[in-house]
Amino acid sequence: MQILHVSPSSPVFDKTLHYFQAVFSATSAYLKARFPNHEVVTEAAGLTGAPERVIVRHLARKPDFLVLWARVWEAPAARQLAELAREISPATRILVWGESLVYIPHYFQREPFDVVVLSGDPERVLADAIERLAQGLDPEHGVSFRWGHDWHDTSPGRTLEGAEWPFPDLAAIDPVGYHTARLHREKRTDDLSFTISRGCPINCAAWCPTPRKEGVKDRRRPVEQTVEYLARGPEPYQLFQLHSPLLVQDRLWIAELIARKAQVCPQVPFKSVDLVNPYAEEALVAELARVGLKGIGFGIETLCADRSRRLTPKVDERLLEQVAAHFARYGVEGKAYTQLGLPGQSREDVLYTHRLLLDLGFVPRPTGATPFQRLRSKSLQELDAMDLTRWDRKSYYDPRSGLSHAEFLQIITSPRGFAPEVSPWAA
Repeated sequence: MQILHVSPSSPVFDKTLHYFQAVFSATSAYLKARFPNHEVVTEAAGLTGAPERVIVRHLARKPDFLVLWARVWEAPAARQLAELAREISPATRILVWGESLVYIPHYFQREPFDVVVLSGDPERVLADAIERLAQGLDPEHGVSFRWGHDWHDTSPGRTLEGAEWPFPDLAAIDPVGYHTARLHREKRTDDLSFTISRGCPINCAAWCPTPRKEGVKDRRRPVEQTVEYLARGPEPYQLFQLHSPLLVQDRLWIAELIARKAQVCPQVPFKSVDLVNPYAEEALVAELARVGLKGIGFGIETLCADRSRRLTPKVDERLLEQVAAHFARYGVEGKAYTQLGLPGQSREDVLYTHRLLLDLGFVPRPTGATPFQRLRSKSLQELDAMDLTRWDRKSYYDPRSGLSHAEFLQIITSPRGFAPEVSPWAA
């Protein structure tokens, strides 16, 4: 049996490399572990920018299963590849999973797809479905599957214990391709990312996919296993990304991590993502920095130039000033995620937000406020008529931000240098 696991070739700007690594390559590792006596081939064309023909070479071998990973903006590429696969190898069973299934599962519930992953931990759902299909049986959980012209939903998807979560398959992504891709997006380091927690009990925003993908319960990988992996070092990468929506949500877990890492590998560098609020505690920042914390990313979304109103319930300026002082004192970089085009946001709000963040020493990472949640109500005909390839977070432009399209692209590409009054693009 041969399983071909593919990220379809889709040249978009938004390639979050460490996210890709933590999710896509770890799923490849899990498939290899579950099917040790079979061939699992991985082609990360969507990351490296490889042309479709490299995938066609694999399809020519007529794999038993084609597993496609697709985010929203990659959905058309996944569909085109699935159609090509059906033409080349009619007997290949085609499964699809990824963030696009959170918002547009109905886009894939048609020919030529056979199985659509809807819930549960995707690596387990995929492996269980493949195992059943190979035995001539229907999938049992976490999917919608095609039977003739009809689609059938199974029971909800099952999950894995934290100790069973896979680590990245380092052979799944060529480090040279990774390095080149991150240079194209002006990222300063090559990061080796692996999952330490899943689920988000905050569940604060309609556009956030994490609670819908992973649930609202915070689940954790065991500390001992986490530190053992950190101790191996990030080579050939430069530092670890602890893949988590909320690094310090579980304070007992993080205290154990700090204590164990201090004993085993205190100098191994890492970064992660979290809410900004906990980092107002200087002692927490100091302890994490002592055991190798180099950066934290957190969501700001937008601030308001008019302090009498607030568009999002995220943070206020006094909290940001406090956190910025702690980060500067202990050498931690703060990456602030912002959105352009939120309801009620003005051009003045956008400029105020980014100027304040830069003044405080944070690194802004702006994205388009992509309303993925609106896609759920779109019909298949409407989705087919849309240009979904523009729904990546670096391309989706909404003029309600008050920015021109040129200014939007400039601030997305280079937020540090954005100054519209002197912009060479202004003309």
